[in-house]
Amino acid sequence: MSEPILQIRNLSTVFSTRAGDALAVDAVTLDLNAGETLCIVGESGCGKSITALSVAGLVPYPGKVVGGEVLLTGADLRKMTPAETAKVRGNRLSMIFQDPSSALNPVHTVGKQIAEVYRLHKGMDAKQAEAAAVELLGAVGIPDPQRRMKAYPHEMSGGMAQRIMIAMALACQPEVLIADEPTTALDVTIQAQILELMRQLQKDFGTAIILITHDLGVVAEMADHVAVMYAGQIVEYADVRTLFKSPKHPYTQALLRSVPSMGASQDMLEVIEGRVPQLTNLPEGCLFAPRCAVRRTADESRCTTITPDLLRVGPGHHCRCWLTAPSADESSREVELV
Repeated sequence: MSEPILQIRNLSTVFSTRAGDALAVDAVTLDLNAGETLCIVGESGCGKSITALSVAGLVPYPGKVVGGEVLLTGADLRKMTPAETAKVRGNRLSMIFQDPSSALNPVHTVGKQIAEVYRLHKGMDAKQAEAAAVELLGAVGIPDPQRRMKAYPHEMSGGMAQRIMIAMALACQPEVLIADEPTTALDVTIQAQILELMRQLQKDFGTAIILITHDLGVVAEMADHVAVMYAGQIVEYADVRTLFKSPKHPYTQALLRSVPSMGASQDMLEVIEGRVPQLTNLPEGCLFAPRCAVRRTADESRCTTITPDLLRVGPGHHCRCWLTAPSADESSREVELV
């Protein structure tokens, strides 16, 4: 089996605030293989987007990556100089942001912004870059690409602007694409078109994708593997079929139960009581314990005092929960992280 194209090892990010340090990403470890899609899911505020920004080296002030490695084909992005990072970002590793209207520069035409990627990373002259940009706009489904080259971002619809962002991200055929909730602000018809576009471009270019989302329908449609995040930690990791068929962590189970299903007799959607803890005042033990409805009564002290590790509970399946932790007679077995 070949090495993963992207290896994230114990990645941690802290935000310094007046209330204290907030650990937004807590020792996240993940692998991403070429041509695969890894979905990261969880509630708002669980650390999905900050994880993505930490990988790309774009954490905003006052945040700071304080530990871990981000290995792209073996090279640690965190050890690169700013100049070296600039050559990688947008070239070998690209990112689609959640809100294209704020990510695109409003004072430049979309054609100029796409052409700039080719000029910076491919060394093309202005004429070559413009021709490549027109071709790419056509590839992502923009009608009349030659005319759209002269349009400004505010003249584009939400779906059109998102296609422009995808075009910019894929201009250099990156090895890794990070998409941070790329369909959140779009209606379901445009959402389906954008997801189909990402699938087709992944097939054409072999790009590995990290897809950040809170929509489990998107996860079921797009993912090869899924990482469930809660309060900055990965609490469950599995292939998509295993996660939907046999979720182990109470948080994952609660998320799945909160999704409406066709034909089910369901008066009200199930909700997860409570809220994600403040990152400056995290509870002891399992971070989900204060909201967990199934923690063991006899072992409640363990849930609320000792933090569980992310342990192997099956082939390629890992869970951070005392309910699924290996028993004493299994303690001698090798336990691997994701």
